[in-house]
Amino acid sequence: MNELDVLPKTSVKIYQSVNYHGSGVLVEADGVFYVFSAAHVICQDLNKPLILDGFYGISEKYGKIEFDNLIGEHKATQEYDIAVIAIDKTHNFPDFPKISFCEDISFPENSYTFRGTQKSPALRAHTVTPCHLDTSINEEGSFCLKVPLEAYADMKGSVGAEVLGGYSGSGIFIKEADNNYLVGIAQNIDKDDFTGVNCRSIKVIKDSFLPNINIADFHGGNAQLKLNIADIRRNVTQGMIDERKKSNDYGDVENLTRKMNSFMKDWTPEDLDGFINDILVWEDIEHSKIRNHSSYRDLIENAKAIWASGNKKYQVSSIQQGNERFHKILDELTDLLKDELDGTSIKSSSSVIAAGEIARLLANCTLDFKE
Repeated sequence: MNELDVLPKTSVKIYQSVNYHGSGVLVEADGVFYVFSAAHVICQDLNKPLILDGFYGISEKYGKIEFDNLIGEHKATQEYDIAVIAIDKTHNFPDFPKISFCEDISFPENSYTFRGTQKSPALRAHTVTPCHLDTSINEEGSFCLKVPLEAYADMKGSVGAEVLGGYSGSGIFIKEADNNYLVGIAQNIDKDDFTGVNCRSIKVIKDSFLPNINIADFHGGNAQLKLNIADIRRNVTQGMIDERKKSNDYGDVENLTRKMNSFMKDWTPEDLDGFINDILVWEDIEHSKIRNHSSYRDLIENAKAIWASGNKKYQVSSIQQGNERFHKILDELTDLLKDELDGTSIKSSSSVIAAGEIARLLANCTLDFKE
């Protein structure tokens, strides 16, 4: 993302008459331009219907922007504190950057940025960066970003959460990405811990205001996940594997060795360590990448449900038959995961996920082989 180009073209100051109310973000979807903002920027009392009389926007690059009408029902505006404003169609925005709407904020390596205007006499726009994810998206479509402490001070030295008040309505972008990913709207300052901005996910805008907008997958996540897998594999030491074998509350050794006797002829301690390694790698990925990403988790669980409705037990007559059956099972789950995860940033990691799941199922007796 080229912040110096994109943010000044998308950042909007929202006024009523001569009074500055807050920030917004200019976007284009299906040939129509909108300003997304927080509803309380238009009216502090969300119990009242929003009225655009006298409101307009000021863009750093495009000047005055005339507002046309509000999109969506008042109930959604009230519930989510979101305002979606259609722009007068007579406006022209040359060289406007392509904005991708994205709800994927599950990658902890990502940082975020937003540009808005403090409520100060100068009313000059500033970019707040880098911000980092503090809490993931909840059921209401909200998440929280940690912002740099210096963002809480204005040019005159005043310090406090109120300094950031004018940033309400700013667009939240992924900072370091190939595309311009808009992931949410800044809404209010988290005054409890004094270091965060509460935001609303772009998914809320799609679900409740503009159902036809396309939600893009964050393509940078694929490379990040690959990098993490490589790092995790390097960090899984023999000591960690040996320690896992000693655990009294986990049946890695007892269960895995019994299963391996059924489907792997002349297996070695290194083979057992390989299964333990697969479990440790998958648990790390699951904890850091999947657990807080509900859509990825649901897709993986759906693939597992298709693959096995209940416990699977396989009766084999020979080691060779067991070995063939085992590899077919692994391939089957991998293929199902690829189908379910198609179009996501973790599709290419299906084989790693499948190997970890199979090893874990063997260890906890959910997947059983019997001679």
